[in-house]
Amino acid sequence: MFDLATDSQFIATCQTEGLDSAVAARRVQSGTLVFLRSQASRHMTEFRPLLVGEDTRRKITALIGLGPRDTDRQAIVDRMAVILAATPDAVMDLTTNPEGVALRADLKEVVGVPLGACLTYDLFANPRKKLGRNEFLERFELGLAPGVDFVLIHAGINPALAEMSEKSARIMPTTSRGGGLIARYMRTHDCDNPLIEYFDGIIDICNRLEVVLDLGDIFRPGATADAGDELKWREIQLLAELRKDALCGGVQVLCESGGHIPLHRIPELIPAYKEALGGAPLWLAGPMVIDNGVTLDDTVNVLGVATAGQCGGDMFASITHNEHYAMPTAPDTATSVRMVRVAISALELVRGWEPEVAKQRAISVARRANDWDIQQGHALYPGLAGNVFIEHGLRKGAPCTICGALCPHITAKKEHEEMPVAAVHSGPVLLPMPAPVLAVTAETEA
Repeated sequence: MFDLATDSQFIATCQTEGLDSAVAARRVQSGTLVFLRSQASRHMTEFRPLLVGEDTRRKITALIGLGPRDTDRQAIVDRMAVILAATPDAVMDLTTNPEGVALRADLKEVVGVPLGACLTYDLFANPRKKLGRNEFLERFELGLAPGVDFVLIHAGINPALAEMSEKSARIMPTTSRGGGLIARYMRTHDCDNPLIEYFDGIIDICNRLEVVLDLGDIFRPGATADAGDELKWREIQLLAELRKDALCGGVQVLCESGGHIPLHRIPELIPAYKEALGGAPLWLAGPMVIDNGVTLDDTVNVLGVATAGQCGGDMFASITHNEHYAMPTAPDTATSVRMVRVAISALELVRGWEPEVAKQRAISVARRANDWDIQQGHALYPGLAGNVFIEHGLRKGAPCTICGALCPHITAKKEHEEMPVAAVHSGPVLLPMPAPVLAVTAETEA
């Protein structure tokens, strides 16, 4: 694993999180924190690395990609501006057709944040072709070539777990596309999961390219009735062992979980999963706290985020309102990201993060003064706030259209009023470029 102690980008990223860089570096080494920045991203001038895990703010990843019948890469790239305006912390490509590698190369030029990819679809879409070790690892590395910063692999299934899922009492054995593809591949070729069989080679590739390994879960519950069952625990045990191997090989590890979990079971299951996974940073799809929120699943997701974020969840996915039945549009994804941002702000207030506490107080003081310009600056999304203030003709000192002359900020007097203070927006912080990394040879190691 690369040395973080003198890495200027790492130090600057720690400062944005209020972390001591030496402490954070030790946490990366121990596996409770990950630094999302691949070797390919090191020298991109506008790239913003990311810390995920212990004592950091919660994060939101925008899920994008081409569906099985989509081939228009440029349409995805063109629509990324809509998604990026919602300020996701990272982007994950879940393309399920052969255009994935080319799309990720296009995306790398525009996203400016860590880019993730799921290579399961690249590797297992054709079940009839059995891949030998060399071809498998060559294709795996090819999938990372566009500059992927973290890679999701569906390693939590082997023949024994596949058989267990077939015999389980679950309503849905799995809701993982990747898991289903690998189960089919293992059946077809009567073999183990190649992601496990060739895991040592995957570690070598990720180490060399400084890519964070994302251990995706296959048996996340697809129904609240299935949450917390033995099948999920068996998968957690398998992923915990793989995580240990990856850490020993110098590769950072994210672990995925989530799925459908009733609200009252989140404080029970998420901390237990995190403990079993050695304190690994968790990124969650959901948790979805009910099953029947059709057309409202972005709201269902936010309820899960607000709860799981207090129980060990570190990063969350953009679940849209049309989850379970339709491919999301760019506006759908942007709306989901914004909704999760609301939950993240609430979570930052819970943990007493001083910048968030100050921001909430500042907008309240401006609201008391009916100072719409300053309120706009402190809003979660200033542009959206400014648009609606203009739409309703709100001027500095004037009341909103709900109360008019009955506004309590006018009628209720206070002896000592706080003065509104404008927000300071400096735009994205460009992090320093690291010094060139020397290749490690036997001589330099000696």
